[in-house]
Amino acid sequence: MNGNQIMHSRKAKEAIKTGLAFVLVYAIALESGWLNPYWAAFAVAMGAMHTAGQSLHKGMDRIAGTVPGCIAGLIIVAVAPQSRWEFLFLTCIWIFITSYMQLGSKNNAYFWTVSGFVCLIIASTNGSSSQDIFQHAVFRVVETVMGIAVYTCVSVFLWPVTNAGAIKKGSRDLVTTQAALWHAGWAAMLGRGPTTDTKETLIELHQREIAQLAQLENTLVAEGSESYEVRELRHLWDQFHDLATALTESLERWHTGMVEIARIDVKAVLPDTEDFFHELDCRFGEIQQLLEGNPAKYKPRPISLNVSKAAADGLSHFELAALAVTKSELETLDTLTAALLACARDLSGQAASESTPEFRPLSRTVSPGLTLPVPDLDHLRAAAYVVTATCAGFFMYIFVDPPGHSGWFNLLGTLALVTAGALQVRVTNFVMPLAVAAVLSSCAYFLIMPRLSNYYELGLLLFVCMFINRYFFSGLAQAMGNIAIINMIPIQNQQTYNFAVQANTMLFLILVFLFLFVLSHIMNSPRPEKKVLADIRRFFRGVEFLTSRLTIETGRSSSIIERWKIALYRHEIKSLPGKIEAWGKAIDQKKYSENGPAQVQSLVTALRGLVYRVENLLETSSARQAEALTQEMRQDIRTSSASIVSAFMKWSENPEAGPVADLEKRLAGGLDRLEERIDQTLGRADMETLSEEDGENFYRLLGAYRGICEAAVAYAGSAGGIDWDCWREEKF
Repeated sequence: MNGNQIMHSRKAKEAIKTGLAFVLVYAIALESGWLNPYWAAFAVAMGAMHTAGQSLHKGMDRIAGTVPGCIAGLIIVAVAPQSRWEFLFLTCIWIFITSYMQLGSKNNAYFWTVSGFVCLIIASTNGSSSQDIFQHAVFRVVETVMGIAVYTCVSVFLWPVTNAGAIKKGSRDLVTTQAALWHAGWAAMLGRGPTTDTKETLIELHQREIAQLAQLENTLVAEGSESYEVRELRHLWDQFHDLATALTESLERWHTGMVEIARIDVKAVLPDTEDFFHELDCRFGEIQQLLEGNPAKYKPRPISLNVSKAAADGLSHFELAALAVTKSELETLDTLTAALLACARDLSGQAASESTPEFRPLSRTVSPGLTLPVPDLDHLRAAAYVVTATCAGFFMYIFVDPPGHSGWFNLLGTLALVTAGALQVRVTNFVMPLAVAAVLSSCAYFLIMPRLSNYYELGLLLFVCMFINRYFFSGLAQAMGNIAIINMIPIQNQQTYNFAVQANTMLFLILVFLFLFVLSHIMNSPRPEKKVLADIRRFFRGVEFLTSRLTIETGRSSSIIERWKIALYRHEIKSLPGKIEAWGKAIDQKKYSENGPAQVQSLVTALRGLVYRVENLLETSSARQAEALTQEMRQDIRTSSASIVSAFMKWSENPEAGPVADLEKRLAGGLDRLEERIDQTLGRADMETLSEEDGENFYRLLGAYRGICEAAVAYAGSAGGIDWDCWREEKF
């Protein structure tokens, strides 16, 4: 059986399982006479995933989210039963909290999503008494639990697809990619690259590494949901993931600093490089062998990188700074690979006899004493969008009362909540698949269902509808198909058929999406190219703020507000490249063909490189500096950094960069003047008492400034390949 046959066979099996569970939950709910049987059907349709572990985790999140959502809805109704404004205010508070938490949560985003929209459903229940509303809340929980339980049983006993071994496979693939990045970086550092081809390969490897790291995180959750063995070792797998994440960041910082050390004969200055390379190469190989289940063969040994003073004497101050930064990063790689190997030994049950110190990866820069929370501004904006949509739905229901009635309140808020994390997807993309699915479902409802006489025939119809949707469609079309099937084929014990009600339901669903589209334009332009431009300007505002306030001043304590602003801008610049990448992929290439995906990716890579350089500057600035040297060089570093700060300020208003040669020449001139001033300062007699640690810290600080300049030049080169006027032009 070839690959396509296997894929189609798996799709058919998954479609059969979903269709069967869909039929069973309707049968149980109808036989038991429960309220709203489609609640259980929704649990099946939205909880069906490719593997049992993924389905179980999502199902548990749905159940766990349903309970607080029902409680919140009941509390709101109890506190404000007759006051519409108090009712709306309390609902908006809950929706804002769940929206923001949903966007910031990695593993339990679905829990917060369910908590939000279930509250809207319970709060908008048209019950004649508090008992009716409580009954709706109880049945919502019971039917959700039943739907998840039925689908879990079907997925476990009928063609089960598990995540067994997925963690080890994902870990091996990730370590293999990181080993390839290590080899490529080592070749580049020794002067054997990178060429144009190897640069493209590095970009592909970095993208693959990031994707594999995210996949490993998801797999840990999925396989942990179905495997007792994984749960027992979960703390070790979490440690492995943390170490791999820290290694990813360290490799990225190391690669972005290659330009700074390109002029140095690394083998001469660091004579132990060959032994260092061989040791780390063996560690990567041993980790892969352990993850494959093979016995441990290689015993790691301590290594060090000693600087040859004779070779280093001929280096300039900035070359010494670049050497200090690179040496520090290589030592970090040494520590991380040793800790990763020790963790792999523990996971395989072959822990070394000697104790290995545990490495706990922390943030590169932590502001001591910072207590104020640092929000994500985009998450706040998206949460405000969801609240606005909820309020708009409430006003539509109260003052206009169009088709759908109270459904405007809960469905508009629900859809805004679900789409808040993907605002780059145009809402109009939802309308066409929903309209087609709604028409087809309505045809089945009016033309076929009146001819059915028992549940066996009805079950066959429901099975066929769900099978077709799961087998032939995927992604957005499949989700819209689920909504259409459940809403446009209403099932009750006392079945009635009303064309006006059905037509109003179809019109209501389409109008809600169109209304959401208009609202998204009012809140914030969803045009991806404009969002990319705005986010790049935001990025450089953050970089400009951080670099302009980082000087080698000592004896000055920052206020809480200043530390909070630094933490806020740090969060901004670290999160924005990923957001720019997501919005960049949503740009319509038919309208903006001048800027291809490769150019956008190159721009994002340059921004990430600048982030690592700024982080390095933050870290080195917090290190202890010699007071005498600090006082002497403070003004010179301020003057030298003025050029780069002015460039960031310019890009914060207009991200289009000027000629790369001009920027490089201007920055190089400032660095040359600074180096000349360093020669004069260090030549004075009162500077001869500087300790080795003081000298190394100072050189690392200089290397951080040099790295900022190199990263700025790299951005200018990438920005030069972008047609900025094309993105600024209004196209419809």
